[in-house]
Amino acid sequence: MTDKPPSRGAGAKKKGQPTRKLSFAPRVRGQVRRALDGLLGSDVGWSLALVVVSLLLLSNQRCGMAIEPFALGQIAPYDIVAPEEMLVVDSTLTEERRKSERLAVPDVYEHNSERGDQLVAEMALIFEEGRQRLAAGGELDAATREALLKNALGDSVPEAALGVLSEQRFSPGLQRSLSEAVGHSMRGLVVGNKAVLERADSIALIHLPARREEELADYGAIVDVSAARDDLRREVAGRLDLRAAEEQALADFAASFVDANVVFDSDQTQQRQQAAVAGVPPVTVRLPRGHVLAKKGERLSAAAIERIDAARARVQGGLGWRGWAAILLMLSMLTFFLYRYSGYHQRNYKKHQHLHALLVLMLILVMCLTRAIQWVAREAIENLSEPFNQLDAYTYLIPLGAGAIMVALLANGRIATVYIAFASLLFGAMNGYDFYTMTWAMLVQLSGVYAISAYSARTALLRAGLVVGGAGAILALAVEVLRGEMESLGHGLYGAVLAFVGGAVGVGLLISFLLPLLERLFHVLTDVRLLELSNVDNPLLQQLAVKAPGSYNHSLVVGTLAEEGARSIGANPLFCRVAAVYHDIGKVNHPEYYVENQRGRNPHDRLTPSMSALIIASHVKDGIKLAREAGLPEQIVDIIPQHHGTKLMTFFYEKAKSMADPGLGPVKEEDFRYPGPKPQTREAAIFMLADAVEAAARTIDEPTSNRLKEMISKITNSIVLDGQLDHCDLTFADLERIQQAFHRLLVGMYHHRVDYPGFDFGNRPKNETKVEATDGVPG
Repeated sequence: MTDKPPSRGAGAKKKGQPTRKLSFAPRVRGQVRRALDGLLGSDVGWSLALVVVSLLLLSNQRCGMAIEPFALGQIAPYDIVAPEEMLVVDSTLTEERRKSERLAVPDVYEHNSERGDQLVAEMALIFEEGRQRLAAGGELDAATREALLKNALGDSVPEAALGVLSEQRFSPGLQRSLSEAVGHSMRGLVVGNKAVLERADSIALIHLPARREEELADYGAIVDVSAARDDLRREVAGRLDLRAAEEQALADFAASFVDANVVFDSDQTQQRQQAAVAGVPPVTVRLPRGHVLAKKGERLSAAAIERIDAARARVQGGLGWRGWAAILLMLSMLTFFLYRYSGYHQRNYKKHQHLHALLVLMLILVMCLTRAIQWVAREAIENLSEPFNQLDAYTYLIPLGAGAIMVALLANGRIATVYIAFASLLFGAMNGYDFYTMTWAMLVQLSGVYAISAYSARTALLRAGLVVGGAGAILALAVEVLRGEMESLGHGLYGAVLAFVGGAVGVGLLISFLLPLLERLFHVLTDVRLLELSNVDNPLLQQLAVKAPGSYNHSLVVGTLAEEGARSIGANPLFCRVAAVYHDIGKVNHPEYYVENQRGRNPHDRLTPSMSALIIASHVKDGIKLAREAGLPEQIVDIIPQHHGTKLMTFFYEKAKSMADPGLGPVKEEDFRYPGPKPQTREAAIFMLADAVEAAARTIDEPTSNRLKEMISKITNSIVLDGQLDHCDLTFADLERIQQAFHRLLVGMYHHRVDYPGFDFGNRPKNETKVEATDGVPG
């Protein structure tokens, strides 16, 4: 009721009080949450991030003299002129000169003069191996020796030649004759395919290993491999004095060693061509200011597009230090006012603690999304026809309304309206500081905030998307009319269609994806999240219903009371109804110690009052532990201890006083109080009142309207006098409306029914009394 810090007396944690240690996963979640809170709480960091990102995205924008981008084949809607004198690269002429230089580079070939020696050495190894094998198998028959030779030499010697070599016992004389023939053939220039080489006017020939280079235009000294092998066969036939078949077999064997010693070096050729192309400077032409780059109605060619893009780059680039300073000044002022507004509004805004981070993050996301869609559109429309190739129309496709709607859902409509002002300014700046674009963006976002009053049903998002899409389409047509660009009806209609798609489809998709992430990041409970938590299939609720059915029923009734009480003072009724089903989940650990779950003997009869008080109070810590392990939002976790506050367990306190030994001193009241804290919000205070009123209502034998009203008044007054509502912002007028709402509901719940004649349902005698439950074993 008053605004003072929580008391550290009865509400403080008692020494020696046991704590409930969380398991590993909740502890990790807690550490991550604290790290994120620290990051989100860095207002200066978020301000700097907004300035830097905005500066990068706006660095290519200039106010005025804007030239819109055009696509190849598009019809010029007006005369496009050069805004100032400029040099433009003639890409066609430049490419022609570079192609000429590339073709002038001769192909590079390498001549390995040592290749013949390598081949002769390979032949010598075969002869040496053959002689060794023959010597080792001297006592074997001819067939066996040939088999051994074939296995040893493998495919390197043809079968016909192997027989001749074996018969000649791989003689050194035969080796010398064949080696000389191979060496003679490899002393010249041998190329793999001379016909390919002759296509070039000249080649650059590098002699290895000395790397001596020469340019060769006469290819008469070069032979290809097939011709060199034919020459070798003729030479071998003249050197040997054997039968014709044997000479042919040895000639083929020797010819197989002839290989190209002149090979094409593709890497070296490509490097030289690239160097030649890089050495050709771009060919430029000078265009005076006002030069017509494309006439109205002309279909834009590749050359025209190139000159227009050069003009756009000239206008958009080169801000200079004055331009950068001007943009930085404007962004700094914008960021400063956003920071001041967020800080001012945060004082009285308790829905979440990081309002400034939320607004900055949404602005950055929307700006980055804008640039991404524009880039994709620019890349995708290059080969499209009119009106699909007009880039400015795709500005309407951007789902701007999603940002405003998410701020409205995560904060409220008033804050979303302020966000819209900042987002519209930045969006207009990103589109050439265009006034019409900024106006369109502002009105589209306002329509989104208007359409999404609450997100508690599936149709709410669909309805908001349709409203945003419809408003965007109508406004797009209006903007095109004001710009004077409705001469082409297709252009305006296409922009309207894109605006409708961006709103009706894009807004819904973006919100569906981002809203759950932002809910968890900023710990904000939206209506959708609350409805998810109210699902009775939740494991915690199933445990409560099975293990503690009385407590579960109590929670449902408390939820009904709290919801109606919240509605009566303008608090959050959905939150109260959903949080109610979780407020006593700690009772699932020891349900038999709570009167609403007892069936027969009361276990407290065998315990001391102090032990009973400890057991009753333990359901608060158990509930917090279970809630955090289940990943429930902190707003609901906070209700678990706050709905009891630091209230006194009167039943056990009075019982302890009656049993106390006067010699041991008086019974301490703080030993019989809940650990707290006291309610910090209106919803928590409503819970405390509803919880106590529901439990007390069960103790009234004949719950007439007057008795219920009197009971509600007594419970409320005792809670107020105990100081339990000192830290929330309830007024006495609020308390009066809450009491009226409770009374109205309880009268409906406990209304009198006529007796059924002839039926006795075991009604309790009039003189039977109940044990008061409100301060004993609370419901």
